[in-house]
Amino acid sequence: MVQIYTWAYQDWKTITKETLATVVGLPDGITAEDYKVITGDDYVAPTAQATTTSTTN
Repeated sequence: MVQIYTWAYQDWKTITKETLATVVGLPDGITAEDYKVITGDDYVAPTAQATTTSTTN
């Protein structure tokens, strides 16, 4: 599976780094180490941003 992602990112240009990052850690996905080999960049897990709203009466 890693080879397909490598081709898609490096050769075919049919996948972006952002899309590739979404498959890191999935059962049929890739590892963070695979991500680095494919893209040349360290994998950084996305951070969740909490949105809070405040109401005053």
